[in-house]
Amino acid sequence: MSLLHGSDSLQTAAAARLQIREVDAMGVKHLIADGATVIDVREPEEFEAGHIPGAINVRASILSQQAPRILKDRSHPLVVVCAGGNRSAIAALELQALGYTAVASLQAGLRDWPEALVRPVPAGC
Repeated sequence: MSLLHGSDSLQTAAAARLQIREVDAMGVKHLIADGATVIDVREPEEFEAGHIPGAINVRASILSQQAPRILKDRSHPLVVVCAGGNRSAIAALELQALGYTAVASLQAGLRDWPEALVRPVPAGC
């Protein structure tokens, strides 16, 4: 999907990074410890393959429509994550445009996440 991985998307992500707060994995761990909600904007199959414990999966393509329904408190700290940091940067900017005031994006994405990711247990185990 070009929206997620094309050259236009990379330019959009680079522009978004100039307007958002990015944090490294250690910063995200601190935000989570302080009560931040993790929003994983990857596709459901990516999320199911492994995600940060407690993360909420909302595809980037529908985040702006779903956010007001699932994220009622616009001042509550949010951390947006994806695989490589591009979708999360764009999504963080979208959330800011919707009035969310405490948004951060995981710099470089989950590929640099040092902790174990939650993975589903296969049936029959």
